Amino acid sequence: MTLFILDPNLEGEAGHHLAYDLAIAQEAIARGEPATIIAHRRFAPATIGGVRILPHFTETTYAVRHADPVTGRLDDYRVLNDLLLEELAALPRHEFRPSDCVLVPTTTENHLAGFLGWMKGFDAREAPLFVVHLMFPSGMAVDAAGRAVVEDPLRALFYRLADRVALEPGAAVHLFASGGQHAAEFSALLGRPVPPHPLPIRHDPGLEAPLRALLFAGDARVDKGVALLPDLMPRLAAVHPGWRFAAHVNAASSWGAARAAAEALPAVTAGAPNLELTTGRLAPDAYADLLRGARIALFPYDPALYRRKSSGVLWEAISLGLPVVVPEGTWLEHEARHWGAGHVAYRPHGVAAIAEAFADALPRIDALQARSAEAGERYRAANGAGALMDQVATLWVRHKATAALVRRAQATPLDLLRMDAGWHRPETVDGRQVRWTAREPVIAFDWPFDEPWEVEFSLLSFFGAEQLDRCEAMVGDVPLTVSATRIGGGARLAVQGAGPGRAQPRVMLRLRLPFTHRPANEARDLGVLVGAVRVGPVAQDAAARPGRLPQGAMARVTSAAEPAGGWRIAPALSGEVAAVAAQPCVLAFRFDAGDVAALRGLALLVNAVPVPMEVGAVGAGWLATATLPAALLCQGMPAAWDLLAGATDAAVPLLRAVSVAPMAGTALAVSGALAAAGESSGALLRDEAGVLPHGDLGAPSPVISGTPSRDVPGAPTRDVSSAPSRDVSSAPSRDVSSAPSRDPPWGEVPPDGPALRWDLCSGVGPPEGPFADLDIPAGVRWIVSRQSRLVVEAPATQVVQLRLRYRSLLPRQEMRAAVNGGPATTILAVGSGLREPQEAVLDVALEAGRNELALQFSGSVREPGSGRELVLLIEAIAILRGGAA
Repeated sequence: MTLFILDPNLEGEAGHHLAYDLAIAQEAIARGEPATIIAHRRFAPATIGGVRILPHFTETTYAVRHADPVTGRLDDYRVLNDLLLEELAALPRHEFRPSDCVLVPTTTENHLAGFLGWMKGFDAREAPLFVVHLMFPSGMAVDAAGRAVVEDPLRALFYRLADRVALEPGAAVHLFASGGQHAAEFSALLGRPVPPHPLPIRHDPGLEAPLRALLFAGDARVDKGVALLPDLMPRLAAVHPGWRFAAHVNAASSWGAARAAAEALPAVTAGAPNLELTTGRLAPDAYADLLRGARIALFPYDPALYRRKSSGVLWEAISLGLPVVVPEGTWLEHEARHWGAGHVAYRPHGVAAIAEAFADALPRIDALQARSAEAGERYRAANGAGALMDQVATLWVRHKATAALVRRAQATPLDLLRMDAGWHRPETVDGRQVRWTAREPVIAFDWPFDEPWEVEFSLLSFFGAEQLDRCEAMVGDVPLTVSATRIGGGARLAVQGAGPGRAQPRVMLRLRLPFTHRPANEARDLGVLVGAVRVGPVAQDAAARPGRLPQGAMARVTSAAEPAGGWRIAPALSGEVAAVAAQPCVLAFRFDAGDVAALRGLALLVNAVPVPMEVGAVGAGWLATATLPAALLCQGMPAAWDLLAGATDAAVPLLRAVSVAPMAGTALAVSGALAAAGESSGALLRDEAGVLPHGDLGAPSPVISGTPSRDVPGAPTRDVSSAPSRDVSSAPSRDVSSAPSRDPPWGEVPPDGPALRWDLCSGVGPPEGPFADLDIPAGVRWIVSRQSRLVVEAPATQVVQLRLRYRSLLPRQEMRAAVNGGPATTILAVGSGLREPQEAVLDVALEAGRNELALQFSGSVREPGSGRELVLLIEAIAILRGGAA
């Protein structure tokens, strides 16, 4: 049960959007409901007061893309709504559950249709509660007698068109207007009641303020009258020397006349002792103190633009009980009158009229303050984040109760932060919240269904395969089925159980690990590091899913095989591929030649992204290969691939095997002479089919084949006895049996070759070990600084391969390497705790003499007690001649 606030207008900390959104979200959290704000992409990812803020949207509702005086507004209406709908569709649909609430706090006609179209796309039985606040003018005006007049025909038309979407069958959408004026106008426009919602703005007044008038507060904008301040401020200061006049002007995002006026104000206020100017963004408390420090507030706003437009500053002034000076005939005057606040209206819009209105207010300032104090009490009683959430809660409780009765089982993420027994405190890794377990973590969730459930854990780190193989799970005293899948440096752990039904929906799942590990200088016993937990119905193909998959790269076909073996691409074929995160790989498909004269028109999609393939004849068949960039591969999440056949009248090829091979290392840029040296060493080769050779990449990855498997010495195998009849064979590879091995023992430097000078390195600790309980040998060293340096001495200019064997407490981090101040190369260092070593490979161009390899890391773990930064534990370094140039 989460409150999602969708606010494309939240693009920075200035203005009212952040204050509005946080007030609502924190009120929800205080009531026990998690809250997430999805904001504009300019807003940096953050967690403020327990509220997650995620950047996503690209345009605000205020955006103007088309300036054509005839068609511009129509073009903006269409383009901005379509763009918003596309960006909403990109949000993971499964994250929005029937028990959640989605609130849109601020929108206009240029976004409303996009929001409504996305909301109507949900199944009514699976949809969250949708609430939309209409804060801006409707294009319709309603006078004191209740007569409705269309003031802006285009705006009114666009809202009517959007409302047609709201009235379509599907998920219900609840519309509310901001304040009584807008509620009356939207009700008249849409032909049905649109009630007002409480306003989240609610300030309590402080002690009686001195004689200080607030002339301006917030962003420097022409429509708010900032251009009048350079003349208005000195005029008021000269006529009323007993008063102080304050202005807060934030010009950070201003331009044109507004910026020019803001830049002129420091010179204007410098010579006047009763003028106060505050610039930049104010912290929330400082902003509230600025308002509380005034006795009266002036609004030099443009009456033409604020005829029907609302103002958050006016609501704040009313809440604090301040008299106000406002332009006549505007929303501001009507709102002050609605709450009964003491006010003076001026006309026309200009310095002289505003100054005259202020002078008119002074003789009756006490009476105006008394009326405003009463208005403030009425306003605060009806508004605030608490009142707003009361209104939402009335709908939410009913919606959740209905959803619990009709909703169907579906995959749902569980909140790691709400896990209790058997979990250590949350930590942040790569910007995401993760948690270590103890030996027996408990996972509690509701499953009001009769069908079986499956809980899936995304593990970022653990202490060896045995820890997963011997893991047990139970609900009460009933043992459950547990399966583990090794993917890259992490794993997927799945637990299945029977559905308890609606009578007793609560499930208390307990894992029992065979052991935990307590690192040196660590007070905690660590189990496994969990990045995410999901619960959902057991997949229909769960019985055919292999219980354990090999570590590293994996490729398989998920479509049904032909009776005689193999898979026919008619018209498409699907499967999965997984590889080490952030490391590119080559995906290879082997086809029978059969009656296929030429393999044309074949297309490959990976995660719905087209990937080019190279096709060639190999033996009696065809081989198609594709290089998958690292951006398509996510650790712990197999990527989906789809093969699409070409023309339907052509012969349909038969797939016999699919395999994947990771690509090791990334070459640094070198000069032409060094490149020639690398080529002479034969460091980087491709075979005639265009597939990277396996000889330097370890054993071939597992392959699912439709033909009887062949014995391949050294190839890893896996148990597929529970899967449908599918055999395992090797990927196509070149014969390297006659090639001499270039790999010396770990830690040994080739004779007369480059040498690592530990005595000259920086950011590296002294030798340590052995640690028998972790199978760590003696002589290991910690890298203890995120910015470290290795020094290598070489007898001559040459290209070498630096192989680093390490262990890491972090599940993943970036490592940037640069040789002798040259261009940097970034690789991903994955880790699975201190029990299992990992390997990183760098191709390095060395000059004769001393070379510096600068290393920069993105993460570290602070060692308790000593305070050291633990980046990587270096077990061994090997320097091999003939790296890839």
